[in-house]
Amino acid sequence: MTETNTSRVVSLFTILGLLISFQVVLNTSYTLKPWEDELISLTSSTNFFKNLDFLPSNSYENYSYGLTSGILSAVGGVIGWNLTQSFIVTRIVNFVYICLLQFLMAIYIFKDNKKFNINYALFFSVVSILLVPWWFSTMYLIAEVVSTLIFVNALFIFDKNKKLSLFFMGSSVIFGKFLMIIPSILFLISKFKLSSFKKSFFNSLFYLMPFLSWYFLMYLKIGTEEFSSYLNNFFGTLINREDSGVQSALNFSINTIYENLQKSEVSQWTTASVIRAALTPLVFLFVYFKNRLLFYREFGVSFTSVLLGIMGTYTWFWVLTPFKYIRQSTHFVLIVIFISLYLFLFSNRLSKSYKYLLLVNISFFLSDLSIVIAFNIGILLYFIFNKKQKLIFNSELVLIIFLIINLINMNLETAEKDKFNLEFYSCEVDLFSEECTKDYLLDSYK
Repeated sequence: MTETNTSRVVSLFTILGLLISFQVVLNTSYTLKPWEDELISLTSSTNFFKNLDFLPSNSYENYSYGLTSGILSAVGGVIGWNLTQSFIVTRIVNFVYICLLQFLMAIYIFKDNKKFNINYALFFSVVSILLVPWWFSTMYLIAEVVSTLIFVNALFIFDKNKKLSLFFMGSSVIFGKFLMIIPSILFLISKFKLSSFKKSFFNSLFYLMPFLSWYFLMYLKIGTEEFSSYLNNFFGTLINREDSGVQSALNFSINTIYENLQKSEVSQWTTASVIRAALTPLVFLFVYFKNRLLFYREFGVSFTSVLLGIMGTYTWFWVLTPFKYIRQSTHFVLIVIFISLYLFLFSNRLSKSYKYLLLVNISFFLSDLSIVIAFNIGILLYFIFNKKQKLIFNSELVLIIFLIINLINMNLETAEKDKFNLEFYSCEVDLFSEECTKDYLLDSYK
């Protein structure tokens, strides 16, 4: 098969994969039960983009410390709602917005890479998000995926543009999820050089810029007294709230780890979920460590940066937090998925054995055990084929084919789930009305 024909085949498969991905997203949007956090995020973000007030329709005050998903989590949702007044469209448009954000960042980072392919960039920008176990949180307008996505891309931008990278990292915290302060601060400290203190300090200001702008706006909108109350409540809750992990850190012992594990929901997880959240980050870090010099030369991302990016939240999750909600694992699992695919697609000199190990690791995020087994057998056979057979299919196309099979299975699984009525006339009339809140929340208990 010639290079031109291979390119055409890849284009056809990527288009097919994108169409099936859209079907998965469309079907899933109907199967997601109404959830209070969705309405809170939509109304608070809508208020912000209209009036610069971060005020939801229920439960919280303006710029409340209890609003844990920042404005970046719902940009697409706000657009979708204001155009259509439909929760289904709102969910879909928000997913598309996050995919578009990832696509643009991938182009910025890899456009000069010899292996860059626009079809790959578009396809994997969508499918990599769908591989994340709690990917549908993007349609609930909460910030786990978008905040981590921005952080992981900022790691690759740092070598190109330090100021932009640090600005993105700060944004992932204050405009995304505050938990991202753990890996971003660790990264900032690792890059701070006393020998060039002035330059390091100046660069750090770009990390602080999103914080300063947000808190300044908050101060203008709610006044001195309320701003002081916000800070007291925020840090008080951060220290005293059990699931923040601060109390576990302050009273840490070996017994703390055991007690937190006993309290958590891990015992209710499937084996696949445990492997994804506990094992795959370690396998990935092993591969990165063994190839750390190669990856640093190719991408400018050191092993230390990746280690701190993953192990900061990984340690917090497995050691300090008592509840271990599976969606919280997104903050390190997404990094594993995204960087693994970046290395596989854009590394020019990574050996076949490590490519294979990366793919085996990614296979644990597929939707069905039979697909995991078939994928591993198929990839193994591919890598032991002779050179002539490689002219027929490249490894990227093999991966795309199996990911499409996975998407088809996801679509079939989603088709079997219950669908919910998300048409609320009261919300179409006034999203912020008490009637809308009651109707929406009442449906969540059905």
